[in-house]
Amino acid sequence: MSRQLHFIAPFAFATLLTACCGPKDLIVILPASDGRIGGVVVEASGSKVVLDKAYAGARPGSGASEPVEVGAYEVERVFAKALAARPIPPKSYTLYFESGGDEIVPESRAALDMMLAEMSERKAVEVVITGHTDTIGPSGDNDRLSLDRARVVERQLRDTLAAKGVQSDSVTAVGRGERELLVRTPDQTAEPRNRRVEITVR
Repeated sequence: MSRQLHFIAPFAFATLLTACCGPKDLIVILPASDGRIGGVVVEASGSKVVLDKAYAGARPGSGASEPVEVGAYEVERVFAKALAARPIPPKSYTLYFESGGDEIVPESRAALDMMLAEMSERKAVEVVITGHTDTIGPSGDNDRLSLDRARVVERQLRDTLAAKGVQSDSVTAVGRGERELLVRTPDQTAEPRNRRVEITVR
């Protein structure tokens, strides 16, 4: 029996796997990578089933009104091809910087190395790198500094991807200065958590 496989992400909190082919239809909800669960209602043949727990499943063709629990083994067996074809989910990273410059603090160097290693495992990447500052100094200087910080990360990322032969579909570096403080502070206040670069990878 052939099955057509589809992915749907309800509420962005879970993945819904669907195998469709007549009375053997099977719909299963999986937890998101952070463990959160969304919820969906499956309605067919006059019956309605609410799926709101990890590995809850429904067979719409059976007319059942209660979800069935589908084991991880069955999910792997039935949806093996669909699971293998899933893209690596988006991920975010934060790196912190020394005051007044574009030098990454030692504590963030390990995070940078991990980020570069993980990105090199992707077949193609789309990255947005956003630099930020604290409120020390004039706002115009902070705009330039935040962009400098983003570009430091951008250069290292591009060099790593090129060396690994990974296609870089889009790498964008932007600076937000002191406009989006992680920790709200008065003007001219040093705050290490605001001196950061945030990287979103898709």
